[in-house]
Amino acid sequence: MFYDTVESTFYAWCVERLLSSAVAAPHLAGGIVELGAGTGLPIIEALSRCEASVPVRGFERDPDSFRVAAHLVAAKGPPGYTVEPGDFFEQALDGPERIAVANPPYLAAPADDTGTPELWGGESGAEVTCRLLSGPYDVLMLMVASIADPLGVIEHARRSGYAVADWSVCPVVFGPHSCRSGVRGRIDELRTEGRAFSTETDYLLAGVTWLRTGTADPGQADVLRRVLTAGAEPGRA
Repeated sequence: MFYDTVESTFYAWCVERLLSSAVAAPHLAGGIVELGAGTGLPIIEALSRCEASVPVRGFERDPDSFRVAAHLVAAKGPPGYTVEPGDFFEQALDGPERIAVANPPYLAAPADDTGTPELWGGESGAEVTCRLLSGPYDVLMLMVASIADPLGVIEHARRSGYAVADWSVCPVVFGPHSCRSGVRGRIDELRTEGRAFSTETDYLLAGVTWLRTGTADPGQADVLRRVLTAGAEPGRA
């Protein structure tokens, strides 16, 4: 089971920001669905600070995380928040929700060598993120890491018909999982290829809201690209 205070707090704040936005308002009738509920704390915190009551359905496939989430939701979860066990892509795509949120796994590593499989985002770290951006949702709020092919993610979103509607960025220090040799080695390879951007000690995590209608400001994506690539050390891709 993975939990990080910085990421969890920032993710909760991004969900809260989404819930109060004009972008989400027209699409809230069907509720919100979440990939990777984890402990459930981010959504509990976000909903507890919002005036509106919005149904949120989370999915968590890690048994330990699900048990913790189910306990916390039962103990102090706001009305309308439920967490279900199972794979999001197998159980959630045909639901009534038009909005999806997630802090998807984004660690890249060879042969699933993260030490924590639920953190593995594939060869580039961006595979789960891009899979969500290939889904049926009108609005997506996803956490995007500067070390997981952020430019490829932004381009994939554009090809899928999404425009960047809003974003916020938080610096994150490399932790024990991202410092594992297999993970750091793969991040260094991606950085050499111009697909990861970081210093030796930290990287950037962005909470990005995408709108499928394409009416959002197209310049937002350009600014986001510049921000997520600005954290690279001088002289390194």
